[in-house]
Amino acid sequence: MNLPSLWRGLRPRVPANQQFCSPLPAPARIALLEAGFQPGPNMCEGTVEGLASLRFWAPEVLVLPLDLALALADRKLRGLFDLPSLDTAIVVLTSIDDSLLADHHRDLLWQAFGLPVFEQLRASDGAVIASECEVHDGLHIIELLPELRGEIVTDHCACGAETPRLRSLSPVLAKSAAG
Repeated sequence: MNLPSLWRGLRPRVPANQQFCSPLPAPARIALLEAGFQPGPNMCEGTVEGLASLRFWAPEVLVLPLDLALALADRKLRGLFDLPSLDTAIVVLTSIDDSLLADHHRDLLWQAFGLPVFEQLRASDGAVIASECEVHDGLHIIELLPELRGEIVTDHCACGAETPRLRSLSPVLAKSAAG
């Protein structure tokens, strides 16, 4: 898979006014490899083509769409990609219109990078609607949409958050219902 051509095919899917919210409490240098987020403190925007220059900034966390994360994991396992500063986490952006993070995806990312993986689920317009915390016990709901199906857990999370969480998530795809 050619990473630069994969990247060129991506469109900004995040509302222009949305700032990225890290799932980690401690500040880390974060590289946003998804167009559209407003970078906050300790964040920079980058592209796959600019990974060489990102090495100089030394990000500890990557934020990127699932397809790109899987492509980089494949390249890492084949010895074609290395980012020595990447030592904290990978935040995978998924979408209700596309693939959700499956266990086999998480396993591949762990095998390649040996880092915790955090999922952030986005709506069709790119807004983050659910986010995984360090406990990894479901996605904390920011906005519940009718397109989502899954178990809603209302008890307090071990992370301390009181927001309900989604488990066993599955999208209801209008395309498959129509076909």
